[in-house]
Amino acid sequence: MFKEIFEKVFMSEEISQTVKEVSNIVKDTEIQVKGGFGELRLDFILSKLDKDYIIIKDIIIPGSNKTTQIDSIAISVYGIFVIECKNFSGYIYGNDKDKIWTQIVGKAKNTFYNPVRQNYAHIKAIENIIGDEYNIYSIIVFSDKATLKNVTINGNNVIVINESEILSTISKYKDMTINREEIKIIRDKIFDCMKAINQNTGEHVRNLKNITEEDKCPRCQKGNLTKRKGQYGEFWGCSEFPKCKYTRK
Repeated sequence: MFKEIFEKVFMSEEISQTVKEVSNIVKDTEIQVKGGFGELRLDFILSKLDKDYIIIKDIIIPGSNKTTQIDSIAISVYGIFVIECKNFSGYIYGNDKDKIWTQIVGKAKNTFYNPVRQNYAHIKAIENIIGDEYNIYSIIVFSDKATLKNVTINGNNVIVINESEILSTISKYKDMTINREEIKIIRDKIFDCMKAINQNTGEHVRNLKNITEEDKCPRCQKGNLTKRKGQYGEFWGCSEFPKCKYTRK
C-alpha cells in the first residue's frame, strides 16, 4: 500500500516537472517563431532600399566574451545602420539608461532587456572588426503592433521606431561619410569574420548555453543564473526566484 502511494506521489512530481519543462520549451519556441516572423518582415522592408545600400543579415561574430548575433546591417555611403528587431506588441516603456524595459499587453506586464544596450554591444562587436572611425547608427525596430508609449532616447545615433518607419528613417541620412571602396572593405571584413567563426544559428545558441553564474537570466534579465540542487539533480535557476521561475537543466 505504502509502495503504491509512494509511486503515485513520485510519478506525480515527475510528471509535473516534465510538464513544466515542456511548457518552458513551448514558450521559448513561441518567442523564437515570433522573432523569426519579425526578421522576415525586416528583410522584406530592407530589400526595398536602393543599390546604394549593402544589406547583411543574421550576422554571427565574436562579442565581448561569446559570439553575438545581429539581425541586420545596412552599409552605405551615408553610414552604417545596425538594426535590432523586436517583434513585440502592446505598450512599450523605457529609456536608453534603463537596464530593463517594460511591455504591457492587456493586463499582462512583461519585462525585457534594454534593446538599446543590446544593440550597443552589437555595435562594439562591429567596431572591433572594422574600426571606430565610421558613423554607425543604432536602430531598434518594433512591430507596428507595438505602441512606443513612453520611450526616451537621448543619444543622437540611437533611434527607436516602428516597422513602418524604417525606410524613411534610414533614407533621411544624406551626408556621404563613407566612400564606395570603403563600403566593400567593410563588407568583406564582416564576411571574413563570419567565415572565421563558421557558426550557424544553432551553434550560436549552443554557445550561449555555456552558462556561468555571472550570466543573466534570459527570461527576466534581472537575476543571475545560479546552480542549484533539486530532487532530480543539479539545475540552473534564476536568483530572482520566486518572482522569476526560470530553470534550465
